[in-house]
Amino acid sequence: MKHLLVNRNKELLLISFNRPEVLNAFNKEMMTELRDLLVETKEDHSIKVIVIKGAGKAFSAGVDIKAAGPEDFLKGGSFMDLGQELAELFMDMPQVMIAQVHGYCFTGALELVLFFDLVYCTKNTQFADTHAKWAIMPRWGMSQRLSRKIGLEKAKELTFRALRIDGQEAHRIGLVNDVFDEEELEDKVNKIVEDILSNSFEAIVAIKKLYNTGFQTTLQEGLQIEYDADTRLSDTSENLKNFNAR
Repeated sequence: MKHLLVNRNKELLLISFNRPEVLNAFNKEMMTELRDLLVETKEDHSIKVIVIKGAGKAFSAGVDIKAAGPEDFLKGGSFMDLGQELAELFMDMPQVMIAQVHGYCFTGALELVLFFDLVYCTKNTQFADTHAKWAIMPRWGMSQRLSRKIGLEKAKELTFRALRIDGQEAHRIGLVNDVFDEEELEDKVNKIVEDILSNSFEAIVAIKKLYNTGFQTTLQEGLQIEYDADTRLSDTSENLKNFNAR
């Protein structure tokens, strides 16, 4: 692929944005490559975890403004449609989706991070929402996902001020799962991947679906969705047998 580096290590797929000369800013080609790769990977259940990171100095500086015109940011624009496709695709991926974030994570990249199941960053990572700065409307769910993630008032503050925060503040407000020193980020994420892979993938897929479906409803409706789910996992008996044999 032209704008992505892709490496597979058994049950892990590692994807790196690879436009380091522009801090991995998104153009249509890179977003299309990511969409097509995820569509292909979605049906491959031998891959259980997908980690996405950025090559070079940044995760991503967001949408490449130099590669887009004003019409691309309007409703129905090509950037907007691609982002919507990715948002829906991330929600439907059976694999555990992990963002490994360093350097810069601005605007469109921040919106993308909100699609992931788990997000880890460095203490020095810089996050910002600059929609208001550039007079661009969010189209990938920022106004809804960010407020649900960190609270309405904090989300408004980040957006209205185009406020830049570091990884430690991002962790404090609940934007990321955890924060690490730069030199230990990769090792820490690898350990997290090991923890996930040691568990039942069938169970994770089914429970992930419950989380994602129920979160969009009321508590009562979500509880009913969980209760009604008649999911039969093929490895339940074996796992319980192994436990009892210890």
